[in-house]
Amino acid sequence: MKRKIMLLIGACIFTVIALATIQGYFIYNIYKLNEKEINTAIKKQIARLEDTDECENLNDTWILQSKKYVKEYVKGNATKQDYTKYIISNRDSLSRAMNAYMKRKAQPEDYPISYSVYINSVAIVNHGKPETLFNGKILVLANDTLKKNQILSSMGRSETQNTEDELTIVIKSNRYYNFEKLQQTIISKMAGLLIFSVLLMAFVVFLYYMSLKNLITQKRIADIKTDFVNNITHEFQTPLATMDLAIKTLQRKDAQMSPEHYKNTLAMIARQNERLQKLFRQVTEASLTPIAGKDIIQVTSEEIKDMIADFELSRPDITIEFTSQKEAFTIAMDRFHFNTILINLLDNAVKYGALKILVDLKLTTGNFILSVTDDGKGIPVQEQVSIFDKFYRVEKGNIHNNKGLGLGLFYIKQLVQTYKGTISVKSEEQKGSLFTITIPV
Repeated sequence: MKRKIMLLIGACIFTVIALATIQGYFIYNIYKLNEKEINTAIKKQIARLEDTDECENLNDTWILQSKKYVKEYVKGNATKQDYTKYIISNRDSLSRAMNAYMKRKAQPEDYPISYSVYINSVAIVNHGKPETLFNGKILVLANDTLKKNQILSSMGRSETQNTEDELTIVIKSNRYYNFEKLQQTIISKMAGLLIFSVLLMAFVVFLYYMSLKNLITQKRIADIKTDFVNNITHEFQTPLATMDLAIKTLQRKDAQMSPEHYKNTLAMIARQNERLQKLFRQVTEASLTPIAGKDIIQVTSEEIKDMIADFELSRPDITIEFTSQKEAFTIAMDRFHFNTILINLLDNAVKYGALKILVDLKLTTGNFILSVTDDGKGIPVQEQVSIFDKFYRVEKGNIHNNKGLGLGLFYIKQLVQTYKGTISVKSEEQKGSLFTITIPV
């Protein structure tokens, strides 16, 4: 189930990325389309501005100035180096005239553009001899401060032939424009689409998030219920098996049982019946997580021996030794929880080949310590980190040789942590295991 959820999360992420990519592609195309439309409109705007006598006169002014300079150069009265200075000296007056012209001709739907004209080259053919007066890029006029990212609007070429002087002048120029607020204008046009796209994507992500959250929540609730049922089922096994043996014992003829044996069997049934009643109360109260008992209880050595004796009844081939530092311990723990921890540790030892088990109880400064040592198969070092995980069972050759749900040690750890305690294990293969539980007094 966890793998399916991870795959579903991966699929959702992939879907969101794919949708965002497709949406981004369409938005980009719409952006480029708007950019193209604006540039087309600006070029029409420039064509309208250039198609007037006033604009032609402005252009004729700098062309005539260049031709005049060429004639002076041919006569030897000017140099190539001074041509740039000559154009720059007339730039400001031409720019002011162009700026005033564009303001007069501006229409409400026009874009606030900057417009500039550059000379690229001035070529001369003097008596059949070609010569270049200027080659580069020099600003002739501009209606506004020069901006970056200028866009080419059109290219111009002016050619003059004088047959008397056998002089031909060719001037090449480029016209540029720049719309500084192009991106802002496009984005403002697309604002509605962008907001809708972002909201739609956020809504899709939110739906995925809520769906996954609900699925994970439902899985967690289902897991909690399953764990609860499995834990309780696990706890039912020992008292039911013990009671089954006791009932079979009572079914014998009275002559085959001593009064002491009869009395002990009835006492054992009473203890297991009490334990089953507590288990059923847990089911009724739907106690999904162990709750630490607040009562201070006294656990005696005799009581623990009775628990062990009940356990041994269904496993006559197992030897269990019990040692205790004191005859009685006073601890803040639910008696049922204490019984559950001890029985589950014994049951786990038997499942994995133990024939001899040692149970020891002692008190140190501020701690109650329960240790269970067995001579079973032991636990490989690499497995010891995981043995307290839910449903985890030690495997050999990928085959489980022992029956069980893999919940015993997991449930013990839950109980120990409920009382703010710790549980540890030391084990070697074929040398048995030592489980130590430490709970603050």
